[in-house]
Amino acid sequence: MGIHDPSQYQIPQFESFERFVLEWLQSQCVEELDFVFKPQWVFVCNDTRQVMVDHLGKVESMDRTVSVLSEKLKRKIVIGNENMTASRDEKGYCKAYVRQEMVEIVRSVYSADVEIFGYEFE
Repeated sequence: MGIHDPSQYQIPQFESFERFVLEWLQSQCVEELDFVFKPQWVFVCNDTRQVMVDHLGKVESMDRTVSVLSEKLKRKIVIGNENMTASRDEKGYCKAYVRQEMVEIVRSVYSADVEIFGYEFE
C-alpha cells in the first residue's frame, strides 16, 4: 500500500504543502490515486461510512491511543517518537494551512474524513 510510481510526484507542485493543495490536490480524484491520498474513512468504515473499529487513533493525540491500547491489551504499550514536530498541540496540523483557500479545498476533497473524524481547522 505504498506509492506505485514515486517519480510521478517529483513535480514542482509537491515542493510545499501550499502548492500541493492549491495546485495539485484540488484537481485530483483522490479515490483513484495511490493509497496515501485516499480518504481515510475507506480503511476503517463500511460502505455506509459507519466506523468498524473500537478506537480510532490519531497521530495528533497518540498519548490517548497508547492509553486505550494499554488498557485493552492489559499491558504497557510504548510507541517511540520518530520524526516529531516541535508542537504537541492536538490541532497543530492547522498551522500548515496558511491560506483559507487551502482549508476549503481540503474540506471539500476530504469532506467525509473531516465529518467522520471530527477534524476542525479553527
